[in-house]
Amino acid sequence: MKTRTVLLASLATTLIAGNVLACGDSLYRVGKGVSYRVYTAPLPGSVLVYGQTEGAELLAQELARSGHGVRLVQSGEELEAEINSGAYDVVIAAYTDHAAIESTATAENAPTFLPVALDSDQRREAREDYERVMLAEKDEIKHYLKAIHQTLKQRG
Repeated sequence: MKTRTVLLASLATTLIAGNVLACGDSLYRVGKGVSYRVYTAPLPGSVLVYGQTEGAELLAQELARSGHGVRLVQSGEELEAEINSGAYDVVIAAYTDHAAIESTATAENAPTFLPVALDSDQRREAREDYERVMLAEKDEIKHYLKAIHQTLKQRG
């Protein structure tokens, strides 16, 4: 009787333990665990971020972490040199810098400019000339990633 109880208890423990081990097994089959707060770029591109602010630096870091190739430049000379290199798909900068970027990006393979407006009035003004305009205070990284993705799909 005692042997039968021990056998049944060990059998029940084995069955329950098997279910517990299988619970996270699918995460390890893929090769990595799941990260819930990191967005990934489904279509990675080459992005040039222009700005001298901490926000521009944080944006560049987040875009790089999502899988894009990112270069942050802080001076007009660097901006001109990088745009003329033809190595970028998208340029992200403040809308107020659009004249400098437009005058520099004259080639056929020039990157698409994604302006960042500082307020809603500036956003309305920018939408007259640009299809996609980001709002600095409102838009999160996922909005930037979506705009970049749509731009890359259009560039084909």
